Amino acid sequence: MGYANGHWGLIAGCCAAALCGYTPVVQAQVGEIAQVGSPGGTAAPGLAPPPVNTGRQDVFAKPGRAEDAMVAGDWLIYPSAFGGFIYDSNVSQRSAPQGSAGVRLAPAVLAENTSGLFKTTLYGNADGRFYFRDIPGNGSVIAARVGGTETYTPLPDLILNGQADFTRQQDLFTTLGVDKSLVTLNPTGVGLAPTSNPSVYNQFSGAVSVQKNFSQAFVTLGGSIVDLTYDRASGTTAPSPNGVTYTGNLRGGVWITPALYGYVEGAADSRDYDTSTLSSSGYRVVGGLGTDQIGLVRGEIYGGYQAESYNARSIGTASGPVVGARGHYYPLPELTLNLAVDETLGVSLLAATPGVPGTSTKVDTALLSADYALARQWSANARGGFIHTEYQNNPRRDDAWAFGGTITYSLLRNVGLTLDYQHTELSSNVANQGFTRDVVTVGATWRY
Repeated sequence: MGYANGHWGLIAGCCAAALCGYTPVVQAQVGEIAQVGSPGGTAAPGLAPPPVNTGRQDVFAKPGRAEDAMVAGDWLIYPSAFGGFIYDSNVSQRSAPQGSAGVRLAPAVLAENTSGLFKTTLYGNADGRFYFRDIPGNGSVIAARVGGTETYTPLPDLILNGQADFTRQQDLFTTLGVDKSLVTLNPTGVGLAPTSNPSVYNQFSGAVSVQKNFSQAFVTLGGSIVDLTYDRASGTTAPSPNGVTYTGNLRGGVWITPALYGYVEGAADSRDYDTSTLSSSGYRVVGGLGTDQIGLVRGEIYGGYQAESYNARSIGTASGPVVGARGHYYPLPELTLNLAVDETLGVSLLAATPGVPGTSTKVDTALLSADYALARQWSANARGGFIHTEYQNNPRRDDAWAFGGTITYSLLRNVGLTLDYQHTELSSNVANQGFTRDVVTVGATWRY
């Protein structure tokens, strides 16, 4: 029943980020072997421009190098792949764990084309885990992500962005060892917070935006659509968690200094679930400070208010203040820290009681990752996260956290031995809902 976990939202965050050109984060240390399955490997260019496109040179950018890419006409293509063995102590994330060894395969690719006023980026990665033990419903698990971004700059002060994305996964923590992304296009959060025996879902996302810069100000207008569809056994009669979310966003800001800006952002959403009583509409208004560069820091901090009104009277309206931050810190040329913190609203079927279709949720999320080039032949990545879920008008409380890391030793310029470990744990005050899970992977990573 891993289909309801609150509202990742970032209606003024994740969606706004994508709408403002702040696309999924794949930070790169040029010349090092890739983290397991990271799109394009670490030699590929990053996918994370500043939260606001300024037109100024990005001093933190680590562009891909042509000698690390396959050249196909005007395209630079950065392929990579991982293959090895895995041991998973709790494949289904259950209170009574069932573990298994298996084979893990994680191919990835990133392609970039910059031609005149257009910049096109295509990305894709997959994480296939094929277990030796026959665990019902989990003999094999495949997470995948594929998509593309397009930036069109017809004038120096006018920027148009678009993104299309398909993601298949169980929850955010299952893919932290595969995709360094701390930002997603999912504005509902459903399926992100870990749950016992989670269901796999498919997420189709699209976002567009237009940004107009002025001498001391900027305005961004955008919108997104996210469609979630869950794998469900035939004949299932339980309420469906499938749904579509529409979000519109308007942001305006002024430059306080050449590198520091203040902004106000408003967003409205409409969520249309197959189970109509879960459908809702809401808004979010935040204000904050951001920078594309202040010393070694880049990012945004914000605070404001949000509310979501549900069709079901028994659920009612959820509202409250919100604070958050997202950004990057570069204390050393070989070290990058990435952070995302947010509080969001959503809906869940997990805590439903007889006669009540569901409950609203409040989710606090903190995610951190670090990339470090230890030496010429060594590279490392560490990541961790915490998600606290409160079910409104229900005593249930869930605390989930994860931590792990990847170490790679380069045997050759483009081949390395990789060891990856991740621990995930859920603590719930509801019996038989908590679990612990440890995943160890060892194998070889290749990049072009």
